[in-house]
Formats: sequence, structure tokens, C-alpha cells
Amino acid sequence: MRTDAPRISTPRLSGEGLVGRLNTEWARLSQDETLRLHLRHWYGDPSLTGPQAVLDTLRTCRTASAQDRILLPLLRAAVAGGPGSQLAARTVVQTMLPKAIRIARSQLRPQYDWEETVSLTVGALYEVIRTYPVHRRARRIAANLALDTLGLTQRLIGHDATAVPLDPDRTAGLSDSASCPASQAELTLLLARAGEYRLLAEDEPGPTAGWDARAELVELLVWALESGALDVEDARLITGYYRDRPASHPVTPRPSARDGARQRQRRSRAVRRLTVAASDRFATAK
Repeated sequence: MRTDAPRISTPRLSGEGLVGRLNTEWARLSQDETLRLHLRHWYGDPSLTGPQAVLDTLRTCRTASAQDRILLPLLRAAVAGGPGSQLAARTVVQTMLPKAIRIARSQLRPQYDWEETVSLTVGALYEVIRTYPVHRRARRIAANLALDTLGLTQRLIGHDATAVPLDPDRTAGLSDSASCPASQAELTLLLARAGEYRLLAEDEPGPTAGWDARAELVELLVWALESGALDVEDARLITGYYRDRPASHPVTPRPSARDGARQRQRRSRAVRRLTVAASDRFATAK
């Protein structure tokens, strides 16, 4: 039986705050020969090119069991406490960072600011990783890590009986990213993933009022790529054709002089596949 895997992605952009510092640190660690040597030892693979290759492989996994095969060597090393254990834990943190941000966002309280909440959540994630019962819970690891991190975060925040969660409507969506640090963090990760696939043009306008429709399209295309519903070229055809316009028409077709019949047919087929995949996705989520 095929078990769908939680999406694992690889944030790369730097920025302000803890999330930005973690991404900047990861960019440096990705070039660290020490971590590369540890990874080759943990996986028994002398041809392994480096830590980013591990995360890229995780991102393409279609099932939880496939993710488990990648995560298990890292967790064993992190829990064992031997040489490189901190680097192993740090690598797992990077794989789970997008999920940690979503957990932090769900736990925002009026009494705590964003940086306090995300710092507490990432700290909880570290604790969960370093104490993870590998031998007893070697299946669905990504889901287990997320649930354990959520539980520990809730216990750490929940000591304050007066702390009431924020209204989800106040923190939902990407359109309020200018005023919501949690939304800014999620948008940063989305743009990082879109940048990896080169879905956005170099002259793409930055996020502004009305950019939320564009962000929804980009998020859907990134999901379609990482779930195997579309290939990169088809996703680029779609995102290149639909470019943002003024707020009254935030996403409209962007015709091109080179937009020939063959390209139009390919794009139409890609849009149909995306529509079917998206319908299945939302039906499953209900």
C-alpha cells in the first residue's frame, strides 16, 4: 500500500530573524567538507555529493517509507551522540524547517512575538530530534517529528493559562505578509523553492498588495512539481504565461509573440493536468 509522504522542501533564502540565520547557516554548512564526510559515512555512500543532495532527495520522495530511508541514518547519528551528531541533528532541522514555521504560526499568542514563538518551536524540534526513539518509531518519521514538535511546543507555551491562540483568520494567507512575520517567513520559503525551479522571471515584481493570487499560483505549481503532477518545463510555461497585473486583475494571461500553436497546446495540457491534480489534492484534504 502506498503511503503518501509529507512534503519536505529545502528553504534557501536568507533574511532577518532566526529563519534567515538558519538558512544562511545552512548555505555555509552545505559547503562544509566535514559534514560531507560524515554523510558519506552515515549512508555508506562514497559518491554522495553533499548535504544539499540529501535534502534534494528527500524533496523528491513520494512515500513516507522513502523518506524514512533517508531520515533514519541522520536520526541514528543525531541520537547516538558521537562525532558529527550535532551536524546530523542540524540537517534534520533543515528538512523540517518549513513544518516548524507552520507549527510556530499555529501557536502564535498575543503575549508572545513571532521571534519568541519560532525560537521556542525550533528549540522543541531540536529536542525532539536528539531524543527521538529510533528503534521504536522507525516509520513515518517526518510525521512523527512534526507531531512531537507540535506537542512539545504546546506544552512549553501552554504553561500560561491566559495565553489564547490568535484568530486563524488574522494569520492566514500570504496577502498580509507585510504585517505578519509568520506570513513573511512562509512567503520567503515559497519564493526560495520557486527560485530553485526558476519559476519566476528575473524581472518579476516583488510581493506587493494583490500579489497573494500570484503566490497561490506559485505555491500550487511548486506542490505540483514536488508531487510529480507536472514537470519543470510545463510549470514554467504556466507561471510564465500567467503574470500578475494591477490589483483589480491580479493574475492574467501574458501573451508572447513566440507563443506558437505547439506551445499553446502543451500549456493547455499542462493546465488540465494541474487542474485534475489540484482537484484531487483538495478533495483529499477535506
